[in-house]
This record gives sequence, C-alpha cells and structure tokens, in this order.
Amino acid sequence: ILYYNNMKKIFKYTFPALIACPMMLVACSEWTEPESITLRYPSIEEQNPELYAKYLESLNDFKVSEHSIVIVSMNNLSTAPANQSQHLTALPDSVDYICLNNIFDVNEIHITEMDEVRKKGTKVVGLVDFDAIESAWQAILKKEAENAANVETPEEGFEPESNDESESEDETTDEDPAIINARRFIEYCKKETARQLDAINALGTDGIVMNFTGFDLNSLLQDEEKTAAETERQGAFFNLLAEWKVAHADKELIFKGSPQNVIDKERLVESRYIIVNAHSAKNLYEMSYLVLMASGKDVPTDRFIMGVTTPYISSTGDQYGLVDDVSAIVAAAEWTLQEEVADYVKAGISIDGVEQDYFNPAKIYTNVREAINILSPTAK
Repeated sequence: ILYYNNMKKIFKYTFPALIACPMMLVACSEWTEPESITLRYPSIEEQNPELYAKYLESLNDFKVSEHSIVIVSMNNLSTAPANQSQHLTALPDSVDYICLNNIFDVNEIHITEMDEVRKKGTKVVGLVDFDAIESAWQAILKKEAENAANVETPEEGFEPESNDESESEDETTDEDPAIINARRFIEYCKKETARQLDAINALGTDGIVMNFTGFDLNSLLQDEEKTAAETERQGAFFNLLAEWKVAHADKELIFKGSPQNVIDKERLVESRYIIVNAHSAKNLYEMSYLVLMASGKDVPTDRFIMGVTTPYISSTGDQYGLVDDVSAIVAAAEWTLQEEVADYVKAGISIDGVEQDYFNPAKIYTNVREAINILSPTAK
C-alpha cells in the first residue's frame, strides 16, 4: 500500500510536466533554431585607442634604438592557422624580425598579419635557403643512381653490334661525371634560387635571410682548380642575391649559417646581421667557440647573432635546443650579455622553430619572453 501511495504522488506531480514538455518543444521549434553565442572581448586598441597609439609609438621607438636584436623563424603552414601558435600576431611585440621559412605558399591570414606586426616595428623576412637547394639536388642524384641501377642488363651471351666509329667518338667526348654533375648543379641552383627570389618578391617581405653552411675552405688551400669550382658553385646562389639587393636597396639581407665558408665575403658585408648556427652547442663555451670559428678572415665581426632553436631530436637521435640542461633560448640571451675578452660584437639572438615555444600552461612563449627580459628588461 505504501508503494502504491508513493507512486500515486509521483504520478500526480510529474504528469503535468510530462504533458508540458512536448508542447514546449513544439513552441521552441516555432520560435527559432538554437544558435551558438560567440563571445567577443574588445581589444586594448578598441578600449583605449589613444593609450594603444602611445604604446605603438613607444614600441617603434624601442625597435629603432640600440638594443639586443631578437629574430625568430617560423615554419609557417600553407593552411589557415589552427591555433594561436601559428599566428604572427601572437608573438611577443618586442620581436624585431619574423622569418617565414615557407615562402612558396603563405596563407592569406599570415599575409594580413604581416601588416599588423609591422605596425609594431617588426619586420617580416623570408628564407632563401642554399642548404635546402643542395639537399634537394643530392636527392635527385640519388634517385638517378637508383634508376640507373634498376636498368635491365643485357642477357648473357648477347653482344651488341660494334661500331668502331661511334666508340671512338665517345672516347673523345667523355667527361668526368663529377664535372658534368657540378655543371648541372650550378644550373639547378640558379633556377631554384631565382624561384625563391620570385616568391620573396611576390610576398613583399622586408628582406631576406640567406641560409648557407658550405664546407671548410681550408681544404681548398693551394688548389686553384677546386677553388675556382667552389667559387662558381657558390656564385650560382650569392650572385643572384647580390643582383636582388641592388634592385631592392631598401630591403635587408641577413646571413645565417657558417660565414667563414663563404668565398665572396662581400655578401657578408652587405648583411645587416650574421647569424651563427649554434644548434649543436651544449654550453656557453661552445657558443663562444662557434663564433670564434665564424670570425674568419674578412668576416665582419660587429654584427653576430647567436642562432639557437626550440628543442628537437634529429634523425640521428641527437638532442638540440638545450644548453646546460636549460632552454637554449634563455642560454643564448645570457651568453649575449656575458662579458668576454673578444674582438666581436654580440648583437642579439635568433630562435628557430619559435612556434614550439608557444605552448605553456603558465605563460605563452615562456622562454622567448624570458630571453627578451634578460636582453632588454624594459621591453614587453
């Protein structure tokens, strides 16, 4: 009986609600479809335009003043940014240069953001990469060798008809395959460098970062033939950049890599900064050593930038991006302010793969911001 009375009470109070529910659903469907609400918070620029204008003025004054330079490079995607780490505008305002590594397919959002960061005095440059050209060429040669190895050999016992005249001609016209490939590379390098410069022109960057590693030129000592060949090989890249600079006098050149391996040092003289690649450095002493090695004959020593990276592991399993077990970004900033008895100028730092430093639960771009605070405590 108790169970029956309880059920009766529940039914008494819930029955009207059960009837009302479908009626409410019908009524809602007659009103409107549910819509998601997008919350939009006004920016500082919108809240106080006058204060923001003063901030931009102060920021631009800082960028043209004498200070430690911060250059960052981004592996920008061709697709629209999927998160804040892929936005140029999310980078700290005090960054001096943003280098776009993918210059061939820059999405429209990044093109718009290029103008936005320029308002803050930040310059956007594009990567022109000799190392990438050389790597692609080696892949071509490897593919050709594989294809040649797969060509069917004549069946056993088969002897092609001889032609003494043609064999004699072949003997007189044969060239060393290495010489042929060297000549082919020069043409390939010119074509690819021109293609990269065309992309730079179309993108309208504020300049170029030219990446070149090369090899130790001491191996060419007293060998005029090899020196001439290497000069021509490098010229396929640097000569086009020199022509580009003449035609774009208002644009900037920044060198990145191993300056001591460049034969024509005039390209370094034309460079606003020289980034020394120090991805392999494991401590501050190795950073200094790499700069000393870069300070070869006729290399300008008044514009060195320490080039580091966010952490990554190479294909061979080597760890990069850490120096003395801390972020190489922070270590590079500390190295820049470290007093040394040296005949070179520490102009700032360069950070590769900067987008990887965005993610942090406490503060975005934690290491980049800490490095900026070390180099320029008044910067934001």
